Amino acid sequence: MIQIRVGGRYLLPGGVEHVCETRSLSLSTIEVRAPESGLLGDPVTLYLDNVGPVTGAIQTITPDGFTVAVEVGPERRARFAARLDWLAAQANGKTDQRSDPRIVPHTRSVEVRRADGRVIPGTIIDLSMTGVAIAVTDVPPVGEAVTVGKRRATVVRHLENGFAVTFRLPFRPETFGQHVVL
Repeated sequence: MIQIRVGGRYLLPGGVEHVCETRSLSLSTIEVRAPESGLLGDPVTLYLDNVGPVTGAIQTITPDGFTVAVEVGPERRARFAARLDWLAAQANGKTDQRSDPRIVPHTRSVEVRRADGRVIPGTIIDLSMTGVAIAVTDVPPVGEAVTVGKRRATVVRHLENGFAVTFRLPFRPETFGQHVVL
């Protein structure tokens, strides 16, 4: 359980959306400070900054919010765990994500899907758990949301022959290595 405030919004049954903030997060529960709660057992979708969407059901109701029992599948659970680890590292003062070791994976070819739907071929220059540098001829602008292989990312800088992105959800150490195919 990470005691951390993460802003966001949530969607209750009926399509009503509200702003919220977390008190704590874990793989199984999220404590939410919220202006309005649904009913016990109601499905809820949280859209948390730097985490992404998380679905679950209202487990308990508090005077100023509710607790969500998280419901995620195995693949999403691994990404959610990686994001929680990242948030914990941020809360403990680790700010330089570029200190992650870089590797060159065995499979270097990758497709980049631009925000407008265009797909451009690229070659991985190097890869870390939090991002990748890609050699391409069509360089997206900094800030553009792209999909690199199957991973969603944001362009953070331009390189002489391409660009670098930060993944929305970093790799977990046990799933990261030269075998990775984006």
